[in-house]
Amino acid sequence: MNNDHSSRHFGHVGRIPCGLALAALLSASGAQAQIVGFGRSSAPMYGGTGISAAPANPFPPMKGTYAPSHKAPDGTACISVRPSTHPQIINPKIIDQIVTVNNSCGQSIKVQVCYAGSSDCITVALSGYQKLQRILGISGGSTSFGYEYRELY
Repeated sequence: MNNDHSSRHFGHVGRIPCGLALAALLSASGAQAQIVGFGRSSAPMYGGTGISAAPANPFPPMKGTYAPSHKAPDGTACISVRPSTHPQIINPKIIDQIVTVNNSCGQSIKVQVCYAGSSDCITVALSGYQKLQRILGISGGSTSFGYEYRELY
């Protein structure tokens, strides 16, 4: 019975680390995935207001990891995103954190804008040559925020 008890004990302990390892693998692989809700996406672009933008990654992704960004015939990017902040009228201590997304090309493009390093995102669908302003979120007094955006395919 003593051997029986110890073998059951080791079997139970072996399942816990295996389960933790599996959970870690699943969460780590989802953090850098190119698949975002709609299928493929472009590489993330970073920006912000009141803070410096995230530095460029010195290690480029593997070829084919991300879909290419939409480009105009002259090679410039079709999508640009500009941040701004605006205090609310009722309570000026509450700040709207706004992004203006501009499509300078003739094709329709969906863009996902998130707080930098977060899964708190909005999706903006733009027709050709359209500019839209959207509230990314609100803050209690902070006029600085960082964002990242991807073009969705």
